[in-house]
Amino acid sequence: MTTVTAACPGTCGEFFQGTLDGVPCLVSCPIDKYARIRVTARPGAGVSLPGEMSKTRRALETFLERRSLAGKNIVVERLEALPEGKGYASSTADILSALACTASLAGIPLPPEEASSIALAVEPTDSIAWPGLALLDHRGGRIMRFLGPPPPLSVLLLDWGGTVDTEEFNSRDSRPVLEPLVPLHREAFSLVLRGVEHGDPEALGRGASLSARAAVRLLEKPHLDECFALCSLLGGYGVCVAHSGTLYGILLPSGAADREGDILETAVRRLSPGWGGRMHSVVPGGPRTEERKKRP
Repeated sequence: MTTVTAACPGTCGEFFQGTLDGVPCLVSCPIDKYARIRVTARPGAGVSLPGEMSKTRRALETFLERRSLAGKNIVVERLEALPEGKGYASSTADILSALACTASLAGIPLPPEEASSIALAVEPTDSIAWPGLALLDHRGGRIMRFLGPPPPLSVLLLDWGGTVDTEEFNSRDSRPVLEPLVPLHREAFSLVLRGVEHGDPEALGRGASLSARAAVRLLEKPHLDECFALCSLLGGYGVCVAHSGTLYGILLPSGAADREGDILETAVRRLSPGWGGRMHSVVPGGPRTEERKKRP
């Protein structure tokens, strides 16, 4: 038997989500909070994994239709999970981790474009397959554009609870709401792109903030104003949100993690009660193969 373990970062929502040239797209905000998957190839056939991982099953079956592992039973174990329905990209991170493991077992490369296409065959997908930040048509895959590495950033992740049914959210026809926002979305993405291309966290934060403000047209963000007020008080770059989730993120200089205690104390004083949160670092996307070993 051969076993491979891989991890993929989750997200604090998106730096950008909106319509560009008539195509719905997003740029995910990957953070140092991971889904971790172990896959073992045993003699046999088929795919074995927990029942609640039906999306990952469908993705692996699609992969194995293209790249056969003849005579092998693929056994998937979830070692570390991300919370669901909040904006952590939990399903995408599971799928990408499992695909990375299985591709390693097959001894073949799996480009981020192919991994994203497989994930998109299952559901709308976050843009975390690339080793950096990427723009992705999260519904149809018509746009897949690697942007570059993220500028140095910390993010204070905040969540007042609850979940969002992302399947229901993604099934809505949001075009009447999105069409008037086209100029704003274009400006927001332009700022995000400038932030990535020039390593400018301030520009990226401004773009994320514009996108967050626009997001309330599709999903209520009752704590957005107080997050902006706290961001200003902390000297942050801006605010990002999970456009189809419950998370808020205050974008801060990369060294902010060293003063997490002081920042959280300020948040306690300034924010309405009921939230949970902690500091994270923004990291490049992409699954990381952590271990490969043979077992008797």
